[in-house]
Amino acid sequence: MHTSALLNETIKYLNPESGDKFIDATFGFGGHSSELLKHIEPDGKILAFEWDPVLFKAMKEELSMKKTTKKIVLKNKNFKHIKKISIDEGFTNVKGVMFDLGVSTWHYKNSGRGFGFGKDEPLDMRINPDDIKMTAFEVVNYFSEKELTEVFRTYGEERQSSQIAQEIVKRRKIKKIETSEDLSEIIVSSKRTRGRSRKNPATKIFMALRTFINGELENLQQGLKDSYNLIQPGGRIVILSFQGLEDVIIKKVFKELKKSGANVLTKNVVRPVFSEMKANPSSRSAKLRALMKPLNE
Repeated sequence: MHTSALLNETIKYLNPESGDKFIDATFGFGGHSSELLKHIEPDGKILAFEWDPVLFKAMKEELSMKKTTKKIVLKNKNFKHIKKISIDEGFTNVKGVMFDLGVSTWHYKNSGRGFGFGKDEPLDMRINPDDIKMTAFEVVNYFSEKELTEVFRTYGEERQSSQIAQEIVKRRKIKKIETSEDLSEIIVSSKRTRGRSRKNPATKIFMALRTFINGELENLQQGLKDSYNLIQPGGRIVILSFQGLEDVIIKKVFKELKKSGANVLTKNVVRPVFSEMKANPSSRSAKLRALMKPLNE
């Protein structure tokens, strides 16, 4: 069962009222949208985006069973297309847009696409295999040592990027690196670790590959800027991030929007309280930021 992080805080900053229209840019298992719907019924509507085709199909069926397809309009698209699709669907001048970034626990445990380290799964890492052609297998086995180093450093902030890339190139000459388990073993064996860490040594490399392949940072910048143009005066954007590079982009875009008049509602980033982190360990790294379009715009 997927548990949405910072659910109460998200609803608080979105400030929903009966009849409002919202956009959920990252539907997932629908936790945030389901809670939001309770506050905007009976006439409120949500336009939702779910990029993963497997999750999209499953959630489409669930919405149909619950008879909420007219209240939640679900699209199998990435939020980089948020502007065009929202206009097409009549979701302009909305009360708010919410983002819950990254991939879910389901992707790591059940997708079978090699998101999780140490699992005997093909090196894929594409959130939407229909849209994205390049796989993690191709990057790991065919990028040059220099290119691998750049990907690991830019998208994973891995300090030992160079030596890991060097070891990957050395190993793939002997045998192609085919599974997430193979890659994880190579990373762990090539890293110099100091003391104990809660994080798996392969964490940053896997994050770098996933982020790079799916264009996550580029899509975020585009989607976030376009979202601001879709909200009404007094409307909100609430965004949850789980890694530092996402937060860098969010702060940069928020800073630009603040210069054009937006009000940043979260002077300090909002984090889960201890009880939530204990009940939902995957929420530990969650950060919430929110802003509001001025009423006179």
